[in-house]
Amino acid sequence: MVAKDENQSQDGRKRLARRSTRYQGVQVRESPERRHRGKPDLCFTIDYRDAQGKRIRRDIGWASEGITAAFAHQERLRLIAEAKAIRRGESSPLTVQQQTSLTLDRAWETYRDDWMKAKGKRYDSNQWMYDAHIHPVFGRFLLQDISPYALDRFMASLTARGLSAQTIRHLVGLIRRIMRRMVAWSLYHGPLPFDAISMPKLDNRRERFLQPEEARALLTELRRRSHQIWLMALISLQCGLRFSEIAGIRHMDINLQQGLLYIAESKNGRARHAYLTPELIDALRDLPARPADALVFPTRNGERMTNVSDSFSRAVDHLGLNDTGDTFRDANGIEHPVKITDRRQRIVFHSLRHTYASWLACSGAGQAMIAELLGHSSLEMSRRYTHLMNDEKKSTMERISKIFNRADDEKR
Repeated sequence: MVAKDENQSQDGRKRLARRSTRYQGVQVRESPERRHRGKPDLCFTIDYRDAQGKRIRRDIGWASEGITAAFAHQERLRLIAEAKAIRRGESSPLTVQQQTSLTLDRAWETYRDDWMKAKGKRYDSNQWMYDAHIHPVFGRFLLQDISPYALDRFMASLTARGLSAQTIRHLVGLIRRIMRRMVAWSLYHGPLPFDAISMPKLDNRRERFLQPEEARALLTELRRRSHQIWLMALISLQCGLRFSEIAGIRHMDINLQQGLLYIAESKNGRARHAYLTPELIDALRDLPARPADALVFPTRNGERMTNVSDSFSRAVDHLGLNDTGDTFRDANGIEHPVKITDRRQRIVFHSLRHTYASWLACSGAGQAMIAELLGHSSLEMSRRYTHLMNDEKKSTMERISKIFNRADDEKR
């Protein structure tokens, strides 16, 4: 922290212009030497009056250190409130020593007990991930010592250990939530390093698809819990529809005679038809009579569904489809399964559509056919299934070879 006029550099060089931000009393100036993300680094400065009424101009820090205009604004408000408290003869909630000696372990305990527990939030999985990955590295770090460099090294080490991008984002996100809550509670007043790091990019393409026995078990469990979500899952699994497309189906869109399902509202904005399986035709015959323009799967209020029913996730949990095989013990000694965190491997409702496409590829359907049935706007979107097609092509060539060799043997 520097309580001097920053427009004058130490060696007397040209005064640097500050410009206002959208926050009152917060200015920013560019550095002529420092660089951050390919641009001049930015220093944030605040103006305020101390307990004696003296005007103070203070550097809060640089963008490369994780400082933002919003953070500088919060720091200015804190200093103003502190000055007012001193003028009223009140003490600050924390001494300077307490504010600068907060470790991440202590911050996590405070966040867990006074935020998550107090609000009835589940924290067991966060506790396990904190203990397994964050505590060994950052547990004894003071919050102000968690720098962008330290976080980048942390993420690199997690990547080297084989953790997915989603898991790494979750871990860094937990650290970020802890530190931001400490700032919000005025328990920490140092820099936040998160704006200066680049989080690993997610590959959202689903890799895992259900095996037939898994699909049958899931449908059986869903039917036991909810006929509606069972039928929606069956449509997705056997027609490849997205949840949003299923939620928009109206009775007039179903043509049982021709075995067609009209999708009027697709993701790419183009309508298409899906082909019904005999099992789906039988299931849809049992739908109660409704007006032609009525939704097939409305909410209890008769409106269009926007979220997948919790019955689906409960069924998946009951079958253990997202369990890693490991367990952890909570504070009461109760064992819980460790869940898969890589979104590419987790089973969610969209996995049913991915399973449909994967089964098509395994059965020998070409890329163009898969793109048409899924309603993809380009063949590129169906390219992810080509490795499954190649397996089928290889199997076909092996069958051709056997036929050829058998015919050759018969001639002999």
